[in-house]
Amino acid sequence: MNDPDLVDALLQDVPELTNSQEIAALLRVETATVAKWIRAGELSGMKIGKRVTRVRKADLREFLLRADEMNLSD
Repeated sequence: MNDPDLVDALLQDVPELTNSQEIAALLRVETATVAKWIRAGELSGMKIGKRVTRVRKADLREFLLRADEMNLSD
């Protein structure tokens, strides 16, 4: 499990609802990787429209806290 204090520091300036591009920039991965995590159910996302998905900051925090326990290879 990752350090909750470090995760909170990383997410300090992240808005309550964030998109795949913002998450990809924060984690230094491709947007396709973020989309894959959402499709696989590893990262919880919510559909806002037909082609728009947002991730709650709390869900991103939980994802990061348990990320080292998952196989997140591209």
